[in-house]
Amino acid sequence: MSYLTTSLLIGFLSLDTTIAFQMLLSQPLFACPLIGWALGNPQLGFEIGVILQLLWISIIPVGAISFPEGNIASMIVGAVVIYFDHLGYPNIIFTIAILLGIAASYVGDRLTVLDRKFNGYLLEVALSAAESANLRKIVLVDFLSIGFYFVLMVGFTFVMLNVADWCIQGLSPVFSEMLDRKLQFVKPAVLGIGFAFTGRLFYQILLKKKANP
Repeated sequence: MSYLTTSLLIGFLSLDTTIAFQMLLSQPLFACPLIGWALGNPQLGFEIGVILQLLWISIIPVGAISFPEGNIASMIVGAVVIYFDHLGYPNIIFTIAILLGIAASYVGDRLTVLDRKFNGYLLEVALSAAESANLRKIVLVDFLSIGFYFVLMVGFTFVMLNVADWCIQGLSPVFSEMLDRKLQFVKPAVLGIGFAFTGRLFYQILLKKKANP
């Protein structure tokens, strides 16, 4: 499966974040296994999905809040880990992938802000169309909004996958069994951070319930 095809799949799944569907398909727990299935390794996709779901679980994309794009970042991480699993250095690849994923989450945040600005312009067009009862124009504006976000995420994912390829190919001469063993703590550490975030989230929920019985 090419990077472009994978980017199209991730772009489609990313629509579920806030743009369309709202069926939780963009959540790492569901998206990563789907990507793993498409790339021929659903088991590894599920493993990555569980780890990253815990990491981003406390981020809720509601309202106009600006937040790291954990969902799109998780899908990129999952794809990178699966693409390069054949190299035989799982801990090194995961470490590189998670670092790129963190960077991708913050770049994705800026792209989401850009998308919102574009949607602000489209809203004015839609309101004008509504005043003149131009239903066709309203529908066109809706699809344009969805299409813009889709193209934005496909392009972003394609760039990130190629950046990951460039990084891994460039660093591959220093890959070794010893380095891979030294980095075996990274995956448990990320999992532990995820459990900490999840625990904090449940603690906050309990506090709210006690404050508002």
